[in-house]
Amino acid sequence: MKFGRSSYSKILFSMAAACWLAVAVVAAQSGRAPDAQSGGKVYRTAWGDPDLQGIWANRNVTPLERPAAFAGKETLAPEEVARLEKSSLENTDRDSRQGAPQTDVARAYNDFWNERGAPPKATNRTSLIVDPPDGRIPPYTPQALKKFSEWAERTGRVGSAATLVGRRLVAGGTSGDGVVDGLEGGDDGRGVRSNNPEDRNLGERCLSFGVPRLPGGYNNNWQIVQTPGYVSILTEMGWETRVIPLNGGPHLPPNVRQWLGDPRGHWEGDTLVVDTTNFSEKTNFRGSFETLHLVERFRRVDRDTIDYTFTVDDPATWTKPWTVSIPITALEDKVPQIFEYDCHEGNYGMAGLLRGARALEQRKKTSSK
Repeated sequence: MKFGRSSYSKILFSMAAACWLAVAVVAAQSGRAPDAQSGGKVYRTAWGDPDLQGIWANRNVTPLERPAAFAGKETLAPEEVARLEKSSLENTDRDSRQGAPQTDVARAYNDFWNERGAPPKATNRTSLIVDPPDGRIPPYTPQALKKFSEWAERTGRVGSAATLVGRRLVAGGTSGDGVVDGLEGGDDGRGVRSNNPEDRNLGERCLSFGVPRLPGGYNNNWQIVQTPGYVSILTEMGWETRVIPLNGGPHLPPNVRQWLGDPRGHWEGDTLVVDTTNFSEKTNFRGSFETLHLVERFRRVDRDTIDYTFTVDDPATWTKPWTVSIPITALEDKVPQIFEYDCHEGNYGMAGLLRGARALEQRKKTSSK
């Protein structure tokens, strides 16, 4: 029997869910145990581990990197946070073409597709990056710049898509160097070739959206299920499940590589620490490929909040590690379940994209005669 990637994810999550159901009744009876030291309440599973279970969202409109306008400033005043949230709500329509017809394809996602429900929230920080203190991604190594340039040449990227500096998008869809969506060349106007499906990224191909997960425009929901010895995290975007063993075993051999890496978890007090290595050379987190080392920390601070931080470390890519902090908020009272994200089933986007690229090539040939 042949299964697609989504089918395997469903099977893994179903297995974890079945184990969870076996202890659900007992867990419900003992989920909130008194904390003798603080006199407050802590969340525990029936077998005594910190309880992270539930449906959560990592949606947040605080920028990943600190904008130049806030250089040297770590936190925002309440009125500045309110302005940021209001601005995010008003500037969600990516359908604005700014008078340039070439931007049509690059701006095909209008406000209809963006996340609905509660208004966007921001932290009181000027960036999600909390280390380095300047709130910026550390400089890339010369080795990383060379490797990315070679990868970009192999995959036919041009313009800002061919550089690790990237687009550095700011309000209006324009980057700091004046680049506008749809005007960078490539088959999509954003510097990317479409000769083969492999030219497109794993997300567009509905294969994997990778880890770590940063907030996006939609599908920012996670579901966490625990059993004795395992934690499973289902992410709505791409419908991918990470099954994290807590048995202290070693990572897989170096020759075994996976799109989501090989996670190994353990508890440090009330904090779940997940160490992930063995990424595939086909994955790409901001220029870090198979040498990425990811360490995540999950700590439930109250009924509705998990303090989530991750540190990415890759000496081959960045001059030093960097750390991101994102509050994850509970959706249990608002969302009874996460609906399945079947990216590839009935999705004709990739076939249409490749046909469109061939049509453009034919048009160029015809016009040159």
